[in-house]
Amino acid sequence: MSKPPNLTMGEIRKEIDRIDESLIKMLAERQRWVEKAVVVKKRDGLPARDDARVRQVIDHVRVLARGHHVDPALVETMWTEMVEWFIAYEERSM
Repeated sequence: MSKPPNLTMGEIRKEIDRIDESLIKMLAERQRWVEKAVVVKKRDGLPARDDARVRQVIDHVRVLARGHHVDPALVETMWTEMVEWFIAYEERSM
């Protein structure tokens, strides 16, 4: 990786903090959609866990990771943890 020209660690950290805030906002948005899914799953008598959908989500983010030059193993680990957390959240909410 090449050295960023004329950047200080303070500037880099500020940008990382900005990105972290954006990620948290997106995670909050995702949670709101999971909450909507809970309502629909309750209404329709669907289980919280859908293993085929879990595999589809993980496969999809691995493809996205490769397309954006992010380590697919990192993305799979993060998404698996997140998806499992949301499934448990759904189960507690149903």
